[in-house]
Amino acid sequence: MLLSNVLKNLKEKKVLNLKKFNPDIKGIGCNSKKILKNFIFVAIKGQKDDGHKFISEAIEKGANLIVFEKKELKKKFQKKTNFIYTKNSKLFLSKIAANFYLNQPNYISAVTGTNGKTSVVYIANEIWKNCKIKSACLGTLGLIKNKEKIVSGLTTENSIEIHKTLSLLSKQKINKVSLEASSHGLHQHRLDSLKLGVAAFTNISQDHFDYHKNFKNYFKAKMRIFSEILKKNGIAIINSDLPESKKIINLCKKKKKKIFTYGYNSSDLKLITYYKKNNNQKIIIKYKNKILNYEIPLLGDFQVYNSLCAISLVIFSGVPIIKLLKVMKKIKNIPGRLEKIKIPHKIKKNISVFVDYAHTPNALKESLKILKKDSNLLSVVFGCGGDRDKKKRALMGKIASAFADKIYITDDNPRFESPKKIRKEIISGCPSGIEIKNRYLAIKKAIKNSKEGEYILIAGKGHENYQIIGKKIYKYSDKGSVLEILKKI
Repeated sequence: MLLSNVLKNLKEKKVLNLKKFNPDIKGIGCNSKKILKNFIFVAIKGQKDDGHKFISEAIEKGANLIVFEKKELKKKFQKKTNFIYTKNSKLFLSKIAANFYLNQPNYISAVTGTNGKTSVVYIANEIWKNCKIKSACLGTLGLIKNKEKIVSGLTTENSIEIHKTLSLLSKQKINKVSLEASSHGLHQHRLDSLKLGVAAFTNISQDHFDYHKNFKNYFKAKMRIFSEILKKNGIAIINSDLPESKKIINLCKKKKKKIFTYGYNSSDLKLITYYKKNNNQKIIIKYKNKILNYEIPLLGDFQVYNSLCAISLVIFSGVPIIKLLKVMKKIKNIPGRLEKIKIPHKIKKNISVFVDYAHTPNALKESLKILKKDSNLLSVVFGCGGDRDKKKRALMGKIASAFADKIYITDDNPRFESPKKIRKEIISGCPSGIEIKNRYLAIKKAIKNSKEGEYILIAGKGHENYQIIGKKIYKYSDKGSVLEILKKI
């Protein structure tokens, strides 16, 4: 693609003489190691590293245009290469990625919130799939399209990967897409320039304060999805039962977005009641003055709300509600989301083991509350990630102490922090917690010490198949550990 087309509608292009310099651009990159000849390299300052340090390497590898946001570099590189100075490299990258990867699916929806993002996009994709509609979802579980799953490491990929993926889906005639929008991704402009027609908000509670510093900044980052990214006349789907719902609705009204709510306090998709029916949950709703019902094979109050949010997304993709409600019962278990481990053989005692991604105070509380309802004896095994929000550690310890009968404190992904220090901070909130640093051994202890009818929740890592300790990434799975331990009992 010609450079003039890659820079279409960008004011920064004025510094270049595109009549004399208008090469055929082969790619875009923000990682100097992946730069090839005739690429554009965008230098981005990250949390841990700074792309500006690798400009020389990008030039050596063949980049014919450099984009940076440090004015002092102008003199250094003006004789070496063509360059563009911009005030915001991340936003610039998003814009040129959209220009370079032109095609996007017809219907793109995004979901933000502290908890529930993965479940909502997964459920939406399951509904489309069971309605025989080609679709995909993109987020923490990776890219899931048709029967294919491509694993990713981020909830929200960088803008190059997002636009590249969406362009590929469009070429494959996959035109119904739902993706997760993390607070990091929103703050770092990774979703800017998407043709986003529908945006949904699930809930908000404490998380990522290591990055955002406080609740105000965290909430503001989330609200960018409505205030700056959702297109004109786009549809804002909001959980009506949140304390923040009025504030969000007012913001959306000011930005002239169409508003659709779900929940008990909604007049759009009203939740009337729900109850347990065998292994499912039966949900009664009111939509357009009609009383309707459906069943989902998912545990928990929060999955009722997630299903309502997913239904809302699918309604606006053009699927009639009567049609989609018929397939709700077919939804598959969401990997690592209060996932009950199927024990492949008989063991001496009747216990139930659940793996859950809950890594925030509110998510842990909700999962424990749900399991506590059905069990007289509840154990929890969990830790907290290193180089992440430290304030939530003692709080999560207190929550575990309030709901669980037995608590095993272990390591999550300690990264570059002292695992012992992390465990100590958690235990300050639950002094009765048993400390076992090795996660596998902690799970083994919980299972071996369990009694007849006991429920065991293993929280924090969910679907993850790795553990990060220092610089090393080890192959590890909570689910795999449980199955291995149960085989030996």
